[in-house]
Amino acid sequence: MNNSTHISLHSFCRDHDLAKSSVYDRCKALAINTSEGLSPADCDRLRIEFNVHPIATATEQAATPVQTTVETGNHYMVLSPPQLPQTYSLGGLRISEAMGFEDPLALAAKFLQDAGMVQVAMQQDIIQRQQRLAATQQAKQQIAAQAQTLQIEAAMYKVQSQGLDTELTNETNLLTEQLRQLNSMGKPAADAGQS
Repeated sequence: MNNSTHISLHSFCRDHDLAKSSVYDRCKALAINTSEGLSPADCDRLRIEFNVHPIATATEQAATPVQTTVETGNHYMVLSPPQLPQTYSLGGLRISEAMGFEDPLALAAKFLQDAGMVQVAMQQDIIQRQQRLAATQQAKQQIAAQAQTLQIEAAMYKVQSQGLDTELTNETNLLTEQLRQLNSMGKPAADAGQS
């Protein structure tokens, strides 16, 4: 095997500023034998793996044109920026004061919610009152018919009970009279034992 074109793992890592242990581990994972150095194909593969560019040779470096730069010179003094405040206040710029709520939209939302609850409560109260009125009217109608019948029957009861009372009293008086007549025929209790 021609080792003249091979480069040692140490040299590859140094030239590309890579950690030797990382490159060695990667070589093991890629089945690259490092015991006799790295072939150009191995180097290309590792450059792709570690996303590094090949190092320019001396000939390539000489072929690269030198970039000419022009310095403008120090014709002015650069000042350090001033320290600006971290907090600014607009209070000094205003000439009037205003009053307002911290969160008017939240206040409006709360008002709308409460107003809605009050409206629902009023509607429910009206419905309850209407139901109570309807029930009262229905009860009055049911009672009115029965009350008229009751009034007629009460008058009839009054007449009938008075008649019955009178008749009962008369019958009781007659019975009492008959008992008195029977008692008048009897002997006193003391005389009954001597006869």
